[in-house]
Amino acid sequence: MDKLSRIEQEYQISLPEIYKDFYRLCSFSIPTKLIGTDLRNTHPELNQWAIELLEVDGIENFLDGSDFVFMMHQGYMFWYFKADGNPDPTVYGYYENKLKPDNEGLLSEFIKEYTG
Repeated sequence: MDKLSRIEQEYQISLPEIYKDFYRLCSFSIPTKLIGTDLRNTHPELNQWAIELLEVDGIENFLDGSDFVFMMHQGYMFWYFKADGNPDPTVYGYYENKLKPDNEGLLSEFIKEYTG
């Protein structure tokens, strides 16, 4: 069983193929635009870090069990999507001291922006 299958099983989520391809790509080489960004590949605790950031900011935790934090930058911003079986979910980004996350568009376009 590979890491992604274990993640899906452990958290009872369904990761989209778009993300799985991104994960595999980043296992070999981090795209230049993502240097300095923590990825789930090497930091499986990103969901917990995101919750801690919200607590520090005094923001009520809006993440639920299907929200999958896949990137965090410098500890003050993170991106996530709902891992609920949608093949191309919406990505949301939270930035330090914001009241709510921003809609960043579809995962396919988001990833293309950073890897293309």
